[in-house]
Amino acid sequence: MENEVKPDKKDKSERLNYLHGEKSKQERRRFFYLEQLQEIKNLLEENEKEILYNEGWINFHENSIKEHQKIIDNTFDLDEKVNQEEKLKFHEKQIEEHHKKNIGYHKKEIEAIKKEIELFETGIKRCGEQLEFLYEKIKENSS
Repeated sequence: MENEVKPDKKDKSERLNYLHGEKSKQERRRFFYLEQLQEIKNLLEENEKEILYNEGWINFHENSIKEHQKIIDNTFDLDEKVNQEEKLKFHEKQIEEHHKKNIGYHKKEIEAIKKEIELFETGIKRCGEQLEFLYEKIKENSS
């Protein structure tokens, strides 16, 4: 066929350069996403550990409250009751104003981190699909 247009070597070379450039961009993006995903997963783990840490303190304070309450219930010494009630209130305050607030903060962080993980995993998948497409196009244009 006389009217068939064949790409010349310059067009083919330019197309291959473009495809290789796009492939490099996708590879860099995918690598970036993988690095960020690892950092984010580390943050998730740290926040989960913080929740466990604060839950441990809550258990400590709850056990202390029980002990102070036993002493309050079993003593007839007014000064000792007042002293134990102050200690009991201290533990209650630590639970409510410190540890529960910290747990709430870390739970919110975990929610946000899980969304970020989902976004980066989607980006990694998208880059993989794009790279497959580009590898195929490079292969087609190399022959």
